[in-house]
Amino acid sequence: MTPSAAACPPQWDRQSLERSRTEAIEVFIEERAAEGGERYRTVLAERIEVVTRLFAATDDLRDLGSGNALSDQAGLIEAARYLGGPPVSADDLDTLAETSIATRRGLPPDLARKAASVISTGLDQDRFPWLFAVPQRAPTAPERYTAIRWTAGLMAVQRVQTERRNTSAVRQQAKVRGVLRDAGFVEVRNRKINVVGDLARGEYCVGEVIVADTKYDVPVGLHNGRLLLIECKVSNSGTNSVKRLNREVGGKAGHWREAFGQQACPAAVLSGVFKLKNLEDAQDGGVAILWEHDLSSLASFLRLAV
Repeated sequence: MTPSAAACPPQWDRQSLERSRTEAIEVFIEERAAEGGERYRTVLAERIEVVTRLFAATDDLRDLGSGNALSDQAGLIEAARYLGGPPVSADDLDTLAETSIATRRGLPPDLARKAASVISTGLDQDRFPWLFAVPQRAPTAPERYTAIRWTAGLMAVQRVQTERRNTSAVRQQAKVRGVLRDAGFVEVRNRKINVVGDLARGEYCVGEVIVADTKYDVPVGLHNGRLLLIECKVSNSGTNSVKRLNREVGGKAGHWREAFGQQACPAAVLSGVFKLKNLEDAQDGGVAILWEHDLSSLASFLRLAV
């Protein structure tokens, strides 16, 4: 961290970024190795049960288009979304159906038919060959076995990845919260922050706070009167780091500089895998880089920002 950083978050040279980036990857690998596949196997078993119910309720998907199963058992709609190649996201289903469907607990018959129609147009021919046979036929036992587990596997991977991101975000926020408390900052209830004074000096909020009409993880009222705006991000690949850091955090940083000018100090607490170029680009764009595995630089900055 440069000595002149008393009013600004830390800035790192290329060697420092590379060293911290490498350390973060090593921590990420250790965590994944320790985690093992137990959670995935548990989720997979749960999803196999759900997909099996979907097959039973739709005569091995041959009656999917009627929508009856989705109307009678709306909880099956998530499994049905994964029948596509590729699967249909919840947002895409709502858009294509022109109404909110994906997260509803119950569907009236007309919406169930609409959801089934959208999903049926994208069914995976390789996974469900019996549906595309002429004439259409019942699946063989091996075809049914493979298709159920293939579909359940897609669902399980998505769920475990989502859980990992959520768990990592909670962990990162907890560590940031600890550093702030140790520095004497006081956590206050979430509130909309439209001007710097909406968060007093020495205060912070945690958990998707609305700052200038955009969600942020941890806004902090610094003792020097500025706003430190911290986003917590985890990435499982260098490719993903573009989205997590440059697009999500970098995009917000520009928005807050427009709203608060030099009073805003955007920062990102990172863990996982990030490309060096993405880190440099984010920093050049005004985003301070902090690392979950070593938040001493955040603690040092908090002491200087007075």
